[in-house]
Amino acid sequence: MLSSNLIQLLVAVAPALPASFLDYGVEDIQWEVQAFPGGPLLNLTGTVEQAHDELVRLNPNFTDDFPFQPENSLQARTDFGGSSYNCNTNVWGLASKHEIENGISYLWHWKQCDIGNCGRVSCSGDAAIWWCNDARETKTLASFGSIADGAQFIVDRCTVQRGQWTTVASGQEFHQSSWNVIARQDSC
Repeated sequence: MLSSNLIQLLVAVAPALPASFLDYGVEDIQWEVQAFPGGPLLNLTGTVEQAHDELVRLNPNFTDDFPFQPENSLQARTDFGGSSYNCNTNVWGLASKHEIENGISYLWHWKQCDIGNCGRVSCSGDAAIWWCNDARETKTLASFGSIADGAQFIVDRCTVQRGQWTTVASGQEFHQSSWNVIARQDSC
């Protein structure tokens, strides 16, 4: 399982700053993971999907060696009660609800963000999940499941129907412990 191989999340400041994140720095996310059982730890940079694709490229048996396991529904969830949020703002385009949920699933299997920075932790099908730190100190979460919970919070409250077969969402959720999650359209 990917999360059993994740020792820590390292972050490095990225050189570009998207206009929609003017109040934040932007970080490239680095994952410290194993490609082979008992193998050395590797540092991979990018979204969780990019890290997974690289692990499969390095070890074609990766999914057999580390089988994907569904999230544990009994696992403690992050409480977003009393949190503020914005849905479908004009700042970001709407993203596929299905693709956001795919990102949520990946994040449950895979923790630290510098002061005032954001990192794109998931991006597929032009739907991205970003994690931003509003605290005055480096923020470490118990797992990326906390970010997945924030993205699910947005999906549950901000999904709209576009046409007969398309559901989309975007939004930003502000957790009471000074961090936030953004689900939005983005170029992947």
